[in-house]
Amino acid sequence: MCKPFDFDTCPDRRNTDSTKWKVPETLLPMFVADMDFRSPECVDRALKARISHGVYGYGSLTNGYVSALQNWEKELHGVSLQKEELSVVPGVITGLSWVLHTVCREGEGCIVPTPAYPPFFATPKSWNLSVRECPLLQKDSSWEMDFDAFEGLAKDPGVTSFILCNPHNPTGRAWSREDLIRMLTICRENHVFVLADEIHGDLALPGTAFTSVLSLPEELLTGAAVLNAPSKTFNLPGLQTSNLIIRDPDLRKRVTDELNTHHVSAPNILGLCAGEAAYREGRPWRDAMIEYVAGNFAFLKDFFAKKLPELPFAIPEATYLSWLDFRFTGLSGKELDRRFKEAGVFLGLGTNFGSVGEGYMRLTAGCPRSMLEEGASRIVKALSR
Repeated sequence: MCKPFDFDTCPDRRNTDSTKWKVPETLLPMFVADMDFRSPECVDRALKARISHGVYGYGSLTNGYVSALQNWEKELHGVSLQKEELSVVPGVITGLSWVLHTVCREGEGCIVPTPAYPPFFATPKSWNLSVRECPLLQKDSSWEMDFDAFEGLAKDPGVTSFILCNPHNPTGRAWSREDLIRMLTICRENHVFVLADEIHGDLALPGTAFTSVLSLPEELLTGAAVLNAPSKTFNLPGLQTSNLIIRDPDLRKRVTDELNTHHVSAPNILGLCAGEAAYREGRPWRDAMIEYVAGNFAFLKDFFAKKLPELPFAIPEATYLSWLDFRFTGLSGKELDRRFKEAGVFLGLGTNFGSVGEGYMRLTAGCPRSMLEEGASRIVKALSR
């Protein structure tokens, strides 16, 4: 009997305009957060049917996409979503950027817990906002919010926004309901807007429960915007379709007006088509992929325990990303990067995620296990000299 999904085979992605694979032939790219798996077959079928129509005019949000997303959110996360709360934007960072532009004024502060996804630094700065870093606390193999520091920043009258990554990239921490309520309560009490990036929310690993900001008490959602997408879940980032969800009607009108003014709200028709098919039919693929990625992390834990026992490897709670702590080497980030590339593996440089990332590297484990083993072997080789 054939396996229903093949995650052990990766199509050749070189020379396909892939950002991830546009690297020298000698390098195995494990630095970009997209997966080396074929997307669900239901997506291929839907796109082929749509393309057969032969006309690609301007699109609009379809009832089919909305209902598929509503069912997905309800079944997976227990979240009820109303159509009027939803806008479709080209990407999570695009949506986040325009919300910041709508609610903040030049010179105001934006709280960013670090380490952080690099655009969380660049995007506020592009609107002349001040990034106020709030380093996470590392306790054993987990990462926690420093609530004393966070509340101190939120109480600053010059701070007006907070970028929340839930689950967290790059550490893989899935924030608990209690933590989220505490964060949003502090923000509400201090009139700080919340921008929640939940693009990895569908990627909680077995044994971990993901809590969406949208599931919190309604009074905490005043001044909050949530962004998610099918792109990480189903490996569709190139189709540029993300969801911006705002419960607060006043904030929603302000943001929607801004999106319309700058023509950001016209959706990608192929992205809508792929997203609808994925949300409607892709749950079995997603579930199988999560199990496979969990197996990848178990493999890495065993591999490094045997081949590089100095590395304090911890399996994340969510995402297919691994935040690797190489501080035991005593090497700088630049030297680690040089050695890894010399050994033929391209990891995400830790300092790209903030100064607290010195000595860390980010690895993408959403790939066939044979590829993961090769990358891990090259890491060991780089540090054995």
